[in-house]
Amino acid sequence: MSNKLRYPVLYCTIATKTGKKLELENNLRPGSDLLFTFDINFNMDATPPESSASFINSSQHIRNYLKAKNKVAFYIKYEAFGKTLIDEGEIKSVDPIQYDGVTTTVPITFSSGNDYSSIPAKSIQKEKNKTEGHYKRAKVKVKGKTVKRRVHYYTVEDGKKVGHYKEGHVHVDGKTEIKRTRYTVKKKVYTNLSFKKGVKPSVAIKKIAHEAGIKIASMKLAQDKPFKKGYTVSGKPLSAINKLVKRCKSKMFYERGQLKIDDLKKSKKTHIILDYTSGLLNEPSYSDDSESGDELYESTSYLLPQITVRSTYEVRGDFIKKTLIAQSGTYSFDGTQPTMTVDGSPAK
Repeated sequence: MSNKLRYPVLYCTIATKTGKKLELENNLRPGSDLLFTFDINFNMDATPPESSASFINSSQHIRNYLKAKNKVAFYIKYEAFGKTLIDEGEIKSVDPIQYDGVTTTVPITFSSGNDYSSIPAKSIQKEKNKTEGHYKRAKVKVKGKTVKRRVHYYTVEDGKKVGHYKEGHVHVDGKTEIKRTRYTVKKKVYTNLSFKKGVKPSVAIKKIAHEAGIKIASMKLAQDKPFKKGYTVSGKPLSAINKLVKRCKSKMFYERGQLKIDDLKKSKKTHIILDYTSGLLNEPSYSDDSESGDELYESTSYLLPQITVRSTYEVRGDFIKKTLIAQSGTYSFDGTQPTMTVDGSPAK
């Protein structure tokens, strides 16, 4: 192992919503204090992976920064290369202080990047007022009145009773009636975002993202065929975008806190060779993905932040020599040498 990968320096920066920033430094040389540890996950999911970190013997000043919704970022610096971002995201929760009689620990969880999955469907729907007519039955008091009516009366003519009619005025008493009356109500209604025929999925994705406030760092679609009959969005914005991405035979995922869409035709070349002289710690193990059926090779090595999702690297063990594309993994630091475990599939 090259000495240039020994004794790295790890950094953690925490930024508040008001712009205040704190930076912590873990120097692994003998005699240095341990300030934090972490397990940082990455994968190819459309929602940001959750990771964890713990802050050791932290002062009240540091704990004041450990608040939900504050931004957190972790970096590593080797002699072989400069300060490099491992991951960044938003603090989701902060656990109570733990004390074992010697050391205090404050555990936190954070997500890689912004989690847009909770943005409601209404954020991209159009709102308008609609007047609705309704009916109700109500008791109505009708006043008494005098009405003009034909009155029937009798006379005796030649000893016989004869009926006659004449116009007269008759008083009709007031009464209570039940009548069906109509009334109107103004109601807010929401209509789904829709696109005319001929629009491309890429245009729809950009529009949905803009309306919902979703930041997409980059987008490359394998297909972008126009809709022949138009398209109407349904569901939450992130879910709607993911449906369109899948329709275009592409993939949406997070990379170092940034949401990206890629056609998966090209991977990011790192030119890194993992062997027992460059950081590989044990022989890679083989498994297969139960969903896709792809071959996977798990390797554990020193933490090299250049390897992340869709990164190409070569692994050379005693029995395995493969060029792989990273699918998922975990960067770990427990106070000793930082390591990473990566699952990679063979490059095609």
